[in-house]
Amino acid sequence: MTKYKTCTECEARLLRTAFGRNAQSKDGLHYYCKVCAALKRKTWYEANKVKAKQSTKKWLQHTAALNAMRDPYGA
Repeated sequence: MTKYKTCTECEARLLRTAFGRNAQSKDGLHYYCKVCAALKRKTWYEANKVKAKQSTKKWLQHTAALNAMRDPYGA
């Protein structure tokens, strides 16, 4: 196994530690390096702020509802 991998976005040859994990890929690493992945996420968020905020709000409400149903003392 090589110590390096090429990012498909910036085409830089980087150490494998510069890539996030992705269990669905053949080598177990993401296709983009962490820097490119963060930039893509930021760009998507800026273009879809309303959708991102709605999704986060929905997730928080769902999680709060699940936590409210739990019995913290296991009775």
